[in-house]
Amino acid sequence: MATTTITAATTNRQPQTDDDHILPSSVPLRASRPGPAYALSGADPSLSPKLASWLNQPGLTPTHKRIAHAFYTTLSSHSQDIHSSKHKFMSKLERLRLSRLDNPSSATHPIEELLSTSYVDDYVVGTGESLTNFQCTKMLEAENEVIIVTGFLNPTSASVKNLSRTIEILATRQVLKNVRRGTDNTLKVHICFSSSGFLQKVLHTKNPKGRIWKPREWKKLGLGDPNYLKGKIDLTVKSIFVRPVGLLHGKYMIVDRKILVVPSSNLSWEEWLEGATAYLRYPDDSPDCVVRKFVQYWESIWRHGEEPGPERFDPIMERFPAVMLNEGGGSIVMERPRGLAVEKTGLAGGARWEGFVPTVFLPHPERGSFPPVWPLGEVEFIWKIVKSIMGVVFENAGRDQEYLGNPQNAFWMAAIEGAEKSIYVHTPNVTAKPLIDALMRAVKRGVVVEIVTSMGMMKWEQLVTAGTTTDKCLVKMVTELQNWKGTLDEEEAITTGGLWIYRYNSMKRPPLLPFIKQPEDNFKLTWYDKSHVKCLIVDEEVVALGSGNFDQASWATSQEVNVGLFWDSVRARRVRQALVDALAGRLEVFRGSGWVKGGLGDDEYDYGVDGVPRIKRNHHGS
Repeated sequence: MATTTITAATTNRQPQTDDDHILPSSVPLRASRPGPAYALSGADPSLSPKLASWLNQPGLTPTHKRIAHAFYTTLSSHSQDIHSSKHKFMSKLERLRLSRLDNPSSATHPIEELLSTSYVDDYVVGTGESLTNFQCTKMLEAENEVIIVTGFLNPTSASVKNLSRTIEILATRQVLKNVRRGTDNTLKVHICFSSSGFLQKVLHTKNPKGRIWKPREWKKLGLGDPNYLKGKIDLTVKSIFVRPVGLLHGKYMIVDRKILVVPSSNLSWEEWLEGATAYLRYPDDSPDCVVRKFVQYWESIWRHGEEPGPERFDPIMERFPAVMLNEGGGSIVMERPRGLAVEKTGLAGGARWEGFVPTVFLPHPERGSFPPVWPLGEVEFIWKIVKSIMGVVFENAGRDQEYLGNPQNAFWMAAIEGAEKSIYVHTPNVTAKPLIDALMRAVKRGVVVEIVTSMGMMKWEQLVTAGTTTDKCLVKMVTELQNWKGTLDEEEAITTGGLWIYRYNSMKRPPLLPFIKQPEDNFKLTWYDKSHVKCLIVDEEVVALGSGNFDQASWATSQEVNVGLFWDSVRARRVRQALVDALAGRLEVFRGSGWVKGGLGDDEYDYGVDGVPRIKRNHHGS
């Protein structure tokens, strides 16, 4: 089935000088689309040598190059730190220092520091617990260091219990390794989180470097006994939260700086549908490998002001390589706990996920303005009153709504505005007005837009961060579509565009299988209460995976990490198919979804996310 994509429709503005970067704060909220044909070949004279080389690597299709170039021009022309008035009189050296990727105070990132490659190991789907267990299996490969970053840590959850148990296993294995190797090494483990509960956020330190949790406090977080870990595991537990809504929402795990897992799930209790991508770093990789980008980013946020660690760890030589020992020791072997079965989304015909992929690292900085911009009519007057009273405190909040100066937002908009055939959006929340507007423009251009979201999810959070809810935003989208269709004449309405919105409903049962006798048995097969996946697929070739939702929090205030993959269509379709299979037909088509123009055609166009065939319209109306 075709995946959703988006096209760009504004002028291609190339900044030439330092002063040319200084734009008014009310920049147009559109992504740029490259006009000259040489831009797609990497021959554009305004491109840096590194960017031109990246665009010329084999395997990039015209779609890849079009969206990559649009991303470059969008990010360049909407750099918030540079066009902000407080940076207007900075020297060029100061601006470059602030714009470095490893500077946590920066909101701008030169695209040259974002370009990378990745070696994709797998994409898996499951519950939050099963994905935690998937990460735990990767942790067992650690020799030197494990880095775990999550937005929310629930001390009583099965995910935290399994993580704690895995750390204890690593401690025992470290003793055996030291005996075998004649060493006295410890394994470094970093656990980094932003939230573990309401009181923790209210009482959190204002220090931007965060809080180090003492060993005697680990029990409050559901972690292991520090006495058992002593001398084996060098565990550091740290939290950063910027009151009142500055959540560090990113989630990732790095093992020995060569294995990276980026899940959509937190270390929490929810039985939600989640997805995770695993990446590998090989010795012959360039320093632009995406795993290295994540390490740099982690060090800039969670170890700010400290000495950076090694770029890679040297391999450990065994003292007695001929001796084979069972490190498991019986009871140490990790059992197969409930939820460990993760669906590995292998490819048809024996093909594998593995292979180098042109990639872009897509962070989004935390921004502490509150209330975050409430753009929709029902609360706009409240926001104006609050902002007028507290204008000094919220002086930067007004620009958040037009904030394209960071990689995540710029990439999303460039991809959506650059779509020509299809866009597939899988997100728990849809409240970011800039993205909603861009999706509606895509539908009107003839793009098939599919949105998969969840029913009744995080409503209070949506009201606080956006002043509205996903349901209200979806109603506005279909209303706008119906009103626009009413203005078209017969020929204008005959397009390939369509808006299909699906809401996940865990209570909806798929058709009973022949061997299931009782409906109750079928109900027990339901794995997921909600859908928490974050995924954008454009024209079945450009994929964005990570922690960012299509909501106002991810757009304006929360820190996020994402990866943009310029994939081949086979693998992009497989990601979508893995998610469709996991949804298992438990979807409701949102009322008002459909084609721009109805009518029957001669052949089937494709299948919807719910598995129902959608018939292609002919060009004679109906």
